Amino acid sequence: MKGLGQKYLWSLALGALLVWLAFKDQDFAGFGARLAATDVNGVIAYTVLFTTAHLLRILRWGVLVRALGPITWGTVAAAGAVGYMCIIVFPLRLGEFVRPYLVRGKGGVTASGALATVVVERVVDGLLFVALFFVFIAMLPPSNNPAVGPVKASAWVAGAVFSTTLIVLAAAHARRAWTVRFIERVGHRIHRGLTDKALGLLEAFLDGLAVLPDRRRLGIFLALTAVYWLLLGVGMQWLAVAVNIPDLTYTGAFALLAVVVVGIMIPAGPGFTGTFELAMTAGFSLLVLSPDSLENVALYTLMLHVIQLLVQVSVGAGWLLTGRVDLAAAIASGADDPPAPEAHPPR
Repeated sequence: MKGLGQKYLWSLALGALLVWLAFKDQDFAGFGARLAATDVNGVIAYTVLFTTAHLLRILRWGVLVRALGPITWGTVAAAGAVGYMCIIVFPLRLGEFVRPYLVRGKGGVTASGALATVVVERVVDGLLFVALFFVFIAMLPPSNNPAVGPVKASAWVAGAVFSTTLIVLAAAHARRAWTVRFIERVGHRIHRGLTDKALGLLEAFLDGLAVLPDRRRLGIFLALTAVYWLLLGVGMQWLAVAVNIPDLTYTGAFALLAVVVVGIMIPAGPGFTGTFELAMTAGFSLLVLSPDSLENVALYTLMLHVIQLLVQVSVGAGWLLTGRVDLAAAIASGADDPPAPEAHPPR
């Protein structure tokens, strides 16, 4: 746990720096008045919509993990709710490793197989939103903001990373034995320990690709993905109207969402502190808004972030109170380090 504490301190310091960078040009003098002018009904509507989307997110992951074994939906719901909460609570996205620990051994599911479902989830979301970013930015009027160039460049880099990852893993899935032997042969000449860890993660991912040959299951996963992200984008536009940013269109809301989704994949402080705010600032650089609307950007960003945190933590905490999830055991097993892949026979 000492290592986890050190990660907290470093990530909090980094998060504080990023928050300052995001808000250093914002005027908070009239923040209280702008908050008082917020439409409460609109905030409630967004909260309900985000909660629905979050529950769909858990269901979506369940479709993947149930391809690995006959795990019950109750176990999926508990592990998903608590696991997503831990992504919020733990720094540096260490909570990503909680879900695999919570379902391992259930219905024959292994930790490495469950970890692979997390990787599939992230790669699909990353590729989807890098693609949508360029679609939506093409539909927006030019803002002439100097930050637009770096935002576009970052999107190209993210797209290259996710695309390369997908291509390498797909190739490894098609020619598994050859790929493992090649990486082992080359990697051991560079660093044996890192190579063995990389091979273990690669094997874990390949084991978890059991969902891909099942077209029906994959179709359900992709359909839930579309509905999930649709609800989030629509909700962002609703909340914008509630905090008096009426000229944020649905196109603009989805462009913001695309930037934020990719931005918060970068490991940082607990609750995506700093990366969320900086990604929102980058996203707003793409938009053309009235001066009155721009005054409410900080309020909108903070309210959006706080509601999302409260919903995800509340849902996870609710499952913890049922006593069905032993989070302490999961933390003791691997909160400081990712799960070790199971041993594989020689191939």
